[in-house]
Amino acid sequence: MKYCLSALLAFALLSLQAQDISTPENAPQHATHWLSDRAASSDIVALAQLDRIDYEYNRDLPVGGETWFRPLITYRSQSPLKGLIIVREQGLSENECYFPRSAPWDERPRYLLFLVIDSETGSIEGHPDGCAMEILVSANGSYAARWPQPALGGEHGRGDATLASMVEEMTFQGPMARIDASDMLIHQRRNRAERDFMRLEDSTLIPTRGIELTDLRRLMKPGLKAEGGDAATRERLEQLREQMLESGDSGR
Repeated sequence: MKYCLSALLAFALLSLQAQDISTPENAPQHATHWLSDRAASSDIVALAQLDRIDYEYNRDLPVGGETWFRPLITYRSQSPLKGLIIVREQGLSENECYFPRSAPWDERPRYLLFLVIDSETGSIEGHPDGCAMEILVSANGSYAARWPQPALGGEHGRGDATLASMVEEMTFQGPMARIDASDMLIHQRRNRAERDFMRLEDSTLIPTRGIELTDLRRLMKPGLKAEGGDAATRERLEQLREQMLESGDSGR
């Protein structure tokens, strides 16, 4: 009997150790993901919906201006985000923070934003390593990052092994769930669809893969240290807010 109990206890301990190894939340502190580093070096990390853009253009390329966002979920901020977030950008760079035009009647797209505040002017700017990640709404109403996309890094925007392990097959709805590719030649559409795991319908590309926003938040978590207050309570409130927003989107 004593041997059986010891064996059961050993098995339970091994199971717990295996869970600790496989769960990102329990990963060692030194094994932080680059998303955690990006979050830690940002003044604002938030899920936000594009409101409008006001850019100057040169040869149809934006060269300066402002973007307005409506914050939906705030993951990191030195003070509460009230009203619209205005992001300023000037010039051209490798990781410039500009956003595509959309028709006035279209539902506005959503982005996971990484922003910094200029210490001298107080203006809000994009993180120099990348300011935004496209976030879509799945058919069941959950938020997910389209995969692949350039913001994820890696070859063809497929990210690293950690991100690749979180990819799921999904059906999307709303903004960016269908991409107009009418300006591409047919072979270009086929190549893009094959490369980016999209379905091709006539001249429309349809994303079919994504990473749940909750999984991205777990990777960012070490860099989202709450400044004051109970971090566990804050995280629970963020989870509830995500669920409420996703319920609203799924009901549309």
